[in-house]
Amino acid sequence: MVRTTIMAEEELLYKIEWIAREQGKSKAEIIREALVMYVTDVETQNPPQNPLLSLIGLAGDEGEEMDLSDGKDEEILREEWNKQYEERHR
Repeated sequence: MVRTTIMAEEELLYKIEWIAREQGKSKAEIIREALVMYVTDVETQNPPQNPLLSLIGLAGDEGEEMDLSDGKDEEILREEWNKQYEERHR
């Protein structure tokens, strides 16, 4: 993680502190969760324009591990890239 500093209204910070106490979490954890929810919501409404960004997470966390030495990963990415390109240019 990277440390950052934000400016926020005092009332908002009090609400964050209250939520953190109620949930037994740190203020930083509440803010991180809120940021993730916000970014996810924005991405859902406005998907990334860079087609490479849409490939992130394509393979998922479960299933077979990809063997990068056999070239199949490039084939999978190429197929997905072509599919997304065709969908965008119809």
